[in-house]
Amino acid sequence: MLEVRLSGMRTLTSFNLSRAFKSLYGLIYLSIGIIIPVILTVTLSFSLKTLVNSSIGFSVVLETIPSFIPIAATIGGMGVAYLFSTDRSNGVYEYLIATGKIRIKDIFLSFSLVTVAIISILLAIDIAAISLLIFFTAPPVLGTILQFFAVFSIPVAYISSLLSILAMLSWTAMSKVYPGVNAPGGLGSIIGIIPPLVFLIAIVRIVRPSDLLLIAGLFSFSLFIILILLLVVVIKRMSNERMLA
Repeated sequence: MLEVRLSGMRTLTSFNLSRAFKSLYGLIYLSIGIIIPVILTVTLSFSLKTLVNSSIGFSVVLETIPSFIPIAATIGGMGVAYLFSTDRSNGVYEYLIATGKIRIKDIFLSFSLVTVAIISILLAIDIAAISLLIFFTAPPVLGTILQFFAVFSIPVAYISSLLSILAMLSWTAMSKVYPGVNAPGGLGSIIGIIPPLVFLIAIVRIVRPSDLLLIAGLFSFSLFIILILLLVVVIKRMSNERMLA
């Protein structure tokens, strides 16, 4: 039975990963996730040399570019949310669970793996493109930007996207439908964008530029702890009956 479930989960993961790169919505969101931070950096690159020569401009660069990467990555992974919502509405998972080859935990793991794969591709392209742009326009800022990528952009991109998946699966446990908020995919996508958006809008406004790197690291670590706690709670409460309800 375990081998059957592992085989079913692997098949589901491979199938959903293929759909994420072939479906129209998957490609649209993937493209948006790549284009947004690159366009932002290209726009800033025209004034990067001037900005990095002033303390205010330097902090603007450090606040904007690294903060937008996890937002763009989460948006880029929204195609996964669309696939989940569509399949959920069409009763695909009820059928799979009924066969006994797939559990709700397998579905969660499958979509998590697909999300991690998509985010990895997005981050690789975005960070490589942005690093090259900064290297040719404002080399002095590259080292600090890469540090921000390591302690904030990369971990928060993964954590925010996994929070989206967690929210989608948790939402399916609700037996009551609330008008306007009954789409698990839409809810998950919104929740995934909130953490980096909060950092960009709120935290950077109250933190001194000299402390920003430390606070960014603490923010990432705190978000990771929250993800782990939520993951433990949700996995314990997951059951096939909740998906079938």
